[in-house]
Amino acid sequence: MNLKYELNKQDLIDFNIFHITYSKLSRRSFFIQRYILSLSFLILPFILRNFSTIPLGYWLTVCILLYLYWVAFYPKRIRKIVTRKISRMLEQGKNKSVIGRHDLTLSNTGIVDISENSEAKTQYTEIHDIVEDKEHIYVYVNANSAHIIPNRIFENLDKKNEVLGLLKQKAKSNN
Repeated sequence: MNLKYELNKQDLIDFNIFHITYSKLSRRSFFIQRYILSLSFLILPFILRNFSTIPLGYWLTVCILLYLYWVAFYPKRIRKIVTRKISRMLEQGKNKSVIGRHDLTLSNTGIVDISENSEAKTQYTEIHDIVEDKEHIYVYVNANSAHIIPNRIFENLDKKNEVLGLLKQKAKSNN
């Protein structure tokens, strides 16, 4: 089976955002940064009251609001940071092989992904996981990288499910 498609910057951004929520290590780090480290906002009023004439109640109110703001908007902030990093990386010419035209072939032994600047061969036994979100199928070849297959290339849901089923069957039978 042969799939031809274009990957764009947004596909790469989507993968990185997905990976933050999918990877156990990234998920733990995200949780700590979002909830645990931000608890310092709730400790801060008790420190500030010693250096200020402003009552503790005011400091508590401000710091609780800061905490809630941080928890609520941290995911958007991460998305913005990832988008900026990916954009900067692509402007510097890094990861050119990811963006652009891809010719992905699913053979009997593995996956061959040919792009303008590279060729990657992955045996089905090397596949760590196959996961999907609303927009993509990710075929993880190690803990941090995956073949990205956008759902927009499929004519219909049956074609997507056929590819997904074939990948899962080949990966399962070879592991």
